[in-house]
Amino acid sequence: MQMLKVKNISKSFGEFKAINKLSFELNIGDVMGFLGPNGAGKTTSMRIITQFLKPDSGKILIKNKNIKDNPIFYKSFIGYLPEGVPLYQDFSPQLYLKYVSEVRDIKNSQNRIKEIISDLQLEEVKDVPIETLSKGFKRRVGLAQSLIHDPKILILDEPTDGLDPLQKFEVRKLIKKLSKNKAIIISTHILDEVPEVCNRCLIINNGEKKFEGTPAQLKKRKGKNLDEIFRGVVK
Repeated sequence: MQMLKVKNISKSFGEFKAINKLSFELNIGDVMGFLGPNGAGKTTSMRIITQFLKPDSGKILIKNKNIKDNPIFYKSFIGYLPEGVPLYQDFSPQLYLKYVSEVRDIKNSQNRIKEIISDLQLEEVKDVPIETLSKGFKRRVGLAQSLIHDPKILILDEPTDGLDPLQKFEVRKLIKKLSKNKAIIISTHILDEVPEVCNRCLIINNGEKKFEGTPAQLKKRKGKNLDEIFRGVVK
């Protein structure tokens, strides 16, 4: 089932073209690795999909409906973990998730909060001020807020950044579990992370799509020259 369609989106900042006619589709069950060098346009693309930024041209469709026709409703389908997720530092994780639940008008959220805290192994710090937590725990709190409303589309910018190897393993395992009934985009600069969790991958550079396919197809091309893939010259 198709959940998300990105259709020819472009975005410029002054004379700088950040995104140039980017298109792709995402179905339930897809986990797409979103790859590219620093400055390629990954974060800008995700901000456009989530409507934090408006595209200069192009469309974002959710369930084949233009998101701008009813933005509040259609954005409720999206969970977003930005690279530098803003957290209320004097809140505890549990209080923060309660606050997010209230903002999202989630009914009877207590059980949902408990479930998310368990899934992300936050029990030991659930009542500790966020400002005192390690980068890894803060990252997991950020991931928790993106999941609290059980979105059908999950957009994760560097979800394992700052996590130790065991935590990375647990988050990857959770993503695999979630992918059964969600469409997921994972932005990462760790190429070897893609085959661990993704069934699709998309590479952009200079705001343009350079490769789209499976991790197996990417692996075949990777042996030639990754720089060439980024430039889109590998045939």
